[in-house]
Formats: sequence, C-alpha cells, structure tokens
Amino acid sequence: MLLLQRLMGLLLINFVHGDCPISFNPPEVVVQYEASFSVNCSTNMTDDFDLSWGAFNDTLGNIGKIFKSGDVTNWEMQLTCHIRSNETQCSQNLSFIVYKTPDSVSISTVNHNGPMTEGNQYELQCDVLNVAPAQNLTVNWYKGQTLVNQSIFTDTIKTPVSKTSKLLIRPDRADDGAQYWCEAELGLGEEGPRPPPKVTSDRLNITVHYSECPVQVNPQRVVVKYGGNVSADCRTSIQHKGMGWEASEGAVAMSKDSLVTWRVSELTEWDIKPYCFINHKEQCNATLPVTIYKTPDSVSISTVNHNGPMMEGNQYELQCDVLNVAPAQNLTVNWYKGQTLVDRSIFTDTIKTPVNKTSKLLIRPDRADDGAQYWCEAKLELGEGPRPPPKVTSDPFNITVYYEPNIIDCQDWSPTTGTSLDSYPKSYSLVGNPSPDISWRRESLPGQLNASILLNTYDSDEYEITASNEHGKSTCIINITVEYPPKLNCSESYEVKEETPFQRPCVANGLPEPDVSFYKNGKLIKLPYYPKWNDGGLYQLNATNKHGSVNFTFTLTILHAPVFHPSQDKFDVVEDSNITLECYSTGKPEPNMTWSFENKIISTGWRNITFNIERATSTRAGVYTCSATNQFGHQEKTFKVEIRGNSPNYIPVVIAVVALIVIIIAVLIYLWIKKRSTGSYQIAANKAVEMHPLNNGGTC
Repeated sequence: MLLLQRLMGLLLINFVHGDCPISFNPPEVVVQYEASFSVNCSTNMTDDFDLSWGAFNDTLGNIGKIFKSGDVTNWEMQLTCHIRSNETQCSQNLSFIVYKTPDSVSISTVNHNGPMTEGNQYELQCDVLNVAPAQNLTVNWYKGQTLVNQSIFTDTIKTPVSKTSKLLIRPDRADDGAQYWCEAELGLGEEGPRPPPKVTSDRLNITVHYSECPVQVNPQRVVVKYGGNVSADCRTSIQHKGMGWEASEGAVAMSKDSLVTWRVSELTEWDIKPYCFINHKEQCNATLPVTIYKTPDSVSISTVNHNGPMMEGNQYELQCDVLNVAPAQNLTVNWYKGQTLVDRSIFTDTIKTPVNKTSKLLIRPDRADDGAQYWCEAKLELGEGPRPPPKVTSDPFNITVYYEPNIIDCQDWSPTTGTSLDSYPKSYSLVGNPSPDISWRRESLPGQLNASILLNTYDSDEYEITASNEHGKSTCIINITVEYPPKLNCSESYEVKEETPFQRPCVANGLPEPDVSFYKNGKLIKLPYYPKWNDGGLYQLNATNKHGSVNFTFTLTILHAPVFHPSQDKFDVVEDSNITLECYSTGKPEPNMTWSFENKIISTGWRNITFNIERATSTRAGVYTCSATNQFGHQEKTFKVEIRGNSPNYIPVVIAVVALIVIIIAVLIYLWIKKRSTGSYQIAANKAVEMHPLNNGGTC
C-alpha cells in the first residue's frame, strides 16, 4: 500500500517555475529594509486546492492567499507560494528586492587641493556609503544641471556596501566657478518606488587658474552641427599692434580693429581648434573650444542570437546599434521598457569623427513582461549645445512571453474619442500566451460589446475585461474615461459696459478640462477684464488640452457714454467770413447729437455733426454748444466764435496821393528842361560873323 501511494505521488503533476498556475499581486516585491509588505498569491484553477506559503525553504502552513510580513530584516529574503490539489502539486518563488538608500553621498577631489590649472587633468570622487542592492545603483555625475557621466554597478551582493565612482576632468577657463555634484539613484524597476530613490552630494565649486590674455571671446564655447554655420567674436579694449583668428577654416588676417569675427558658413573640420591672438606687449591668444556633433544616421534594436517568442525565466540579450554619430564621448544610450528607464550606457571614446557604437542589455522576462515594449534612445549631451539635447530613438521592440492569461494590473484607461476598445493598452496589464481572446462588457449595459466600435464622449463608464485562452481566463473591472480635444461654444460678438467685469464669454468643453487663454492683438489678457471705452475690437480665445487646441475670434463691443474727439473750438474772424464748426463724438450706442446757440437747438445729427455759418455777422458771435447723448450718459462741448467789424480801406487814397506827387514832379522836370533850351544872340552889322549859340544846347 505504501508503495502504491509513492507511485501515485510520482504520478502527480509537479510543475516547475513558469508552468505552475500561480500568480502574484504585485508580481514582484520591492521593500525597504525594516519596512513591511503584503502580497497576494492566486490561481485560476477551478478544482479544490490548498494554498500555503514557505520562507527560507520552510513551510509556514496554510495561511491563505495573502502573506503579510513584519519588518523585513533579512537581505536574502525568499518567499514561496505552494499549491496542492488532487491532480496538481507545485510552487513558485516570489521575486524579491530588499533595498536601503545610502547613509550619505559626498564628492571630493583625489590627491588635489585648491585651484586647478587650465589644461591639466584632475580626478573627482563620489563616495556612496551603505547602500543596497549595489546592482541597482547608478551614480550620476552633473556639471551644473548637465549630466556628464554615469557609473553602473554589477555587484550581486544584496547586503549594504559602500561604492565609489570617479570622474576625470580637464578644465579650461570657461569652467572657472563651475559646480560639480553627484547623485546616487536606486533604479528598482516597475514595482519599486516612483520616482526612484535619490540621494545627492553637496556641490563642489572649482576654481581654474589660467593665463590672462586681454581679449574676450564670445561665446566662450561653441557647439555646432556638422556642416552648420558658426561664428564667434574676439574683442579687446586696449591699444594693440594687431589681432586676428587662427583656424584651419575661416582664419581671419591680423587687423588693428578692436573686434574681429571668426565665421564659417559650413563647418566640416572635425578637429578644428580656432584661437584669437593679439599682439600687445607680446603675443597671446585665447582658444575657442569647438564641439562638432552629428546625430546618428539610425538607431535600431534587436535580439542577439535569438528569434521568436521568449520563455519566462530565461535570459536574453538585446542590442542597440547607433550608426555614424559624433562625438562618441558625448553619447548616452538610454534603454527603456515602456516609458521606464532601465539602463544607460556612456562612452568614453575621445575620437571626434563619426563612429558606430553598440550597447547591450540583459533581460530575464517573466509573465509580466509579455507584450512589453523595449526601445533605446541615442542622446547627445552637448553641454552648451542645443536644448533639449538631440535624440534619435529606435523603433519599439515588442517581446512575447509564453504563459497562461492573467490580468496583473487592472489599470483605468483614458482613451480619446474615436478609439476602440481593441486599442486598450494590453501590454501594460494583460499577460498570456498563446495570445488570449479579449471580451468586453459594459457594467451599465447587458451583453458583450463589439470591441471594434469607436468610443465617443458618452461612453465613459465602468467596464469588465476578460482575457481567456486554453489555459484559463482572467477578469477585471476598469474605469474608462473617454477624453477629447477642446471645443468652444461661442457667439461671434459680445457687448459689455465699460469698466465692468468681462468674464470668459464661451463654454469650453474638453477632457481633460482645457486651459483657456484670452488675447487681443496677440497680448494675453487676464480675467476678470475691465475694458475701457476704446478697448473694443477683435478678441481671440484659445482652449488647449493634451489632445489639441482650438481658437475662436469674436467681436467685443464696449458700451459707453459719448466721448468727444479733439477739434477746433475757438474762432476769431471778421464779418462776412464763412465758419465751419465740427463736432466729433464716439459712443455705444451711437449718440444723438445737437447744436445749440443761445439756448436754442439749431441742428441735430448722429456721431459726427458740423454747423456752417456763412457770411458771418456780429449777431452770429457767441458760444455754440455741441451735445452728445446716449443711454449711458450726456456730454457737452462748447465752441467760442468772435466776429470783428470791417476796417477802412486806405489803399485807394494812398495810390491817388502817390500818383499826384509823381505828376507834379514830372511837370517841374519838364519846365526846367524847356527853360534851359531858350536864349539871346549878338550879331555885328559891318562884319560877316559866325553865329554861335549863347547857351549849351539847342539849334538856331
């Protein structure tokens, strides 16, 4: 009988890890040292079964599905869930990480104190004390806010250790006053705390001594894309014998100007080292550090020596190929699982020309990784270069892991309108292979849903999702919130009384709720808005959420009392002149306008009104009043008219007197000339004599 029992025991199906129909929630436990945790062990078996827990290879007895711990003080924690039925006996180990953040993180220089000298190499050291586990530790090095290096550790020891990371630097004058610091980060995976625990050092400020040359180079460093244009100015404020630029491209001949510019329209020299020189008491120069970069031609991800689906628990190697990138020492390859950063590779090659680089990642997938998406990203950390740093990413690489269906993370979902239930991100919540069939049911409606129908804004509700294949099924309830881009329900025009509050005029729908901005002529206006009388015109509304943006333009009319515009209001003219009195008024509604004189209305009109006075006489002199009235007020403006009488006209008299004087003068001149032309002559009788005139003119 005993032999028969033993034989029957051998016939029991003893499942190994990966085949045992057990799942954990959470799938992996990440717990801080001296903290507690709980975990649920479940199965999709329908037969009668018993569940029990074991720790450190000892059975704890049947304590049900949920295991609750006390304070964890064992670094080598192991926990196993056992299942036993009439036909099945198997167990599965729970993946465990016990972690401890560092006691301290500090930064120092190695074998050096005091200022640094330009061009010399120095070593910085980051000490991380008492951290666990070391294989999850990353030390990030920063200069200012720029990540400059990274150390990743592969120690498999699980108890706390102290680790050291070092960084070589070769400072130049631009680094004088730079601030270095390091950060210890524990990347504990998807089940670990988010964001990952971090401890940072104090800042280490460095002082760089360098020879002083009386020139200023601006900018102090240059980062330029290969084939791009670049320029830099060299300036001095002293008298000199000549200054210029030396460079393998774009050299500038020596000049006596105080400013010389190095310029290259298409930079193709990878190792260019331009410097500005000046001849003063002696020649000195200032070097311009130049970094020439080239983004990768392509970034691709693949598996090494493997094709097809992966088996749970086996180890696989992924490879990221980055083609034709420069400079390699500024390259960082980031590995992502979904949206989680899981690893990072930094390269130390000093070659400046383009190279091909490869980064590899070891993974050991489990059922939670079925459908997981890996991708790699090549990022060029260029310091003073473009922000954000240039990135090129690979296409996503989806992995398939064989095991029975299980919905391990029943996540709520927020799709946009026009999305089908088929688009639910199963890679984050559903595991199972062969690929399970998915069915949907809406809690508020009977029957199964057609998962290809597109969701609309009224489909937000509670849904049941069921995953099934030949190995079993798993069901969970999720809340689906259907999101959609903003919509504005607006009129084309609005009215508001001046100096009264104007709130947002339109209804802005959208999910998430959109941010609404109010503009006039491109200028943001804060609400509530108290417009003045002349603030009317076209306004714009903009509603934005993560799914899009919508704009609407409307007319805002400001209702206000009449306002007069400047015009001539004083007149001083002579009689018989023509006068035009012009009165301009603005108001909403348009004001009724009148002219009055001596308390009598003499003319009426709208908005702009004129009054003409033709051949004015003294009776038209006085004060004229222009009045403007609408429902919001009454305004008056006065016009003063002065009319002077006609003055005597002395011009004809003056002309007559002048003419009389001219005539008198002409007569006197004539009489004088006539008198001079007459006289007497003496003639001898007994002689023949010649006759001579006795005057100076005339003839006989």
